[in-house]
Amino acid sequence: MSSKPSRPSSRALLISGLVTVLVGAWLPASAQGARIYTLRLPVLVMHHVKWDKPGDDVTERGLTIHPTQFRQELTFLSSHRYHTVSAARVIRVLAHGGRLPGRPVVLSFDDGYADMYRTVYPALRARHMTATFFICPGLLGKPRYMNWGQVRTMARHGMDIEAHTLTHPDLTAVTPAQARNEIAGSRAALRRRLHVPVTVFAYPYGAFNAAILGDVRRAGYLAAFTTQQGWRLSRASRYALPRVYIDRDDSLTQFAARLSGNLQVVEQDPT
Repeated sequence: MSSKPSRPSSRALLISGLVTVLVGAWLPASAQGARIYTLRLPVLVMHHVKWDKPGDDVTERGLTIHPTQFRQELTFLSSHRYHTVSAARVIRVLAHGGRLPGRPVVLSFDDGYADMYRTVYPALRARHMTATFFICPGLLGKPRYMNWGQVRTMARHGMDIEAHTLTHPDLTAVTPAQARNEIAGSRAALRRRLHVPVTVFAYPYGAFNAAILGDVRRAGYLAAFTTQQGWRLSRASRYALPRVYIDRDDSLTQFAARLSGNLQVVEQDPT
C-alpha cells in the first residue's frame, strides 16, 4: 500500500531540515551525554516478496520482489558478512549508546502482507536472520494480509514487530483526531495482542508533517522511519529517519550499491 518515493524535492528537504530542528529540541537530558549521535547503515524497505499474479496492477508490481531475487540477496548478505539487526535494536543504540555487529543491515517490510509469513519469514529463519515488520493491526486477517496468529509466531521467533498505523491512511490527509488514533491505536493493539514493546513507527506513504511527528513522539515511540532515501541515521532527527528501497529488477551490483550507499551506481537505476 505504500508507494515508492521519488527523488526528494526542495520542499521535502526543507521539511527534513525543519524536522531535525524540532526533534533536536525534544532530546531528553539523559541522551545528551550518550556517545552515539549518528549511525551510518542501510535500512532496506520492501513490501511484497512473491511471484506476479495476472491481476496485479502497476503499483503492486512495483512493490513486489520475486522470491528468487530475495533469496539471492539474502545469500549475498551472508557471503559478504552482513549482520541483520532489528530497527528496535538500532534505535536503542542510537538513543542510548552501545555497539552493533560489523556490517549491520536492517531488513524492513511494510504493511503485513501474507507473503511475509509464507515466503519471507521461512527464508529468514533458515539463515538465522532477523527483520523488522511494520504492521497495520486493523488489516490483519483481511484478504492478502497476515493474521494475528502468524504475526505472533514471528514475534515469538525473534522477528521485530513494529507499527504502521491501524489501517494505513495518509496521515496528512485525515483529521488530527483520526491521525492520533491511527498512531496511538496501532501501538496499543500490537502491545496488547503480542506483548511486545513496539517502539518504532513507519509513516504510511512516507507522509508526515510537524504535527504528525509530534503525535508519534507523544504516543510513546522512540523513532520513526520515512520513505526518504538515505543511510545516515541521526539521533537529532530520529522521528524522520531514512530508508533505502530495494527494486524488483536490481542486479546484485545494484543491491551492493544500495547497501553501501554508492550513489553513483544507485542513481543509474532507471526506476
